[in-house]
Amino acid sequence: MKERMVSPMNKMMLLLLAVGLSTANVRAAENLRLNPKLDYSSDSQDGPLITGDHMEEGAVRGKPNYVFMFGEG
Repeated sequence: MKERMVSPMNKMMLLLLAVGLSTANVRAAENLRLNPKLDYSSDSQDGPLITGDHMEEGAVRGKPNYVFMFGEG
């Protein structure tokens, strides 16, 4: 029986397809904002540090949750 060889290009396409399908159901918060009422001169409770839309959708109990922030300027 003749073995079928998979080309490097086909391997790359399969890898990209697998990564795309595995991340299709990943949910995350959007429109993240720092709380504008934070008072850094006192030790008071000023509410949540970060607010945004869909904040509860990405959190999974028992697993670490990460926040990535970047800026352009």
